[in-house]
Amino acid sequence: MRLIRPPLFALTLTAALLTGCATQAPTDSGPEPIDTRAEHLPRRAFDWQPVIDSVAADTQAGKARVQTTPDNALQLTLEDDAAFGSDSATPTASFVGLLGRISAILRQHPSLIVRIVGHTDSNGREGYNMQLSRARAKAVRAVLIDDGKIDPVRLNAEGRGEAEPVADNATPEGRARNRRVELFLTPFP
Repeated sequence: MRLIRPPLFALTLTAALLTGCATQAPTDSGPEPIDTRAEHLPRRAFDWQPVIDSVAADTQAGKARVQTTPDNALQLTLEDDAAFGSDSATPTASFVGLLGRISAILRQHPSLIVRIVGHTDSNGREGYNMQLSRARAKAVRAVLIDDGKIDPVRLNAEGRGEAEPVADNATPEGRARNRRVELFLTPFP
């Protein structure tokens, strides 16, 4: 009996053809899915003037800075000395007063949500700074909930530690600017 051996080239060619048939060609499955997460939805216009007016005395006294962001949020920045004592997560009385004014605005506008972000300077250990920034953001959230009667669902607190400085940590002035709490007020779409 004679064995017939197909040439190696023919086997390789057949295997390549069969492999090509086994893979699926990309198909047009229609339009791309729409991202419906809240942070990606277009924000509706909001008149921030009443909020800005309610904190005007604080901005004039240098305790707060207010600016609108490109995505139609209002950023309220409170530096450490105006908000908390040194190395403390307990809000000062003047800061609690400011949070009371912000709470009144939030109660008048239930469509606003707030992201609270705590920051520190680079003095001390990075891990401790992260804990302190989180504790301060959570303390602000607690004041807005307990004293301001704001629904907790509308409030998000997070800490960034020393990761996002806005000034040079080599100078006392720069460190003071980096020790801050930011509140981002956003109209929910």
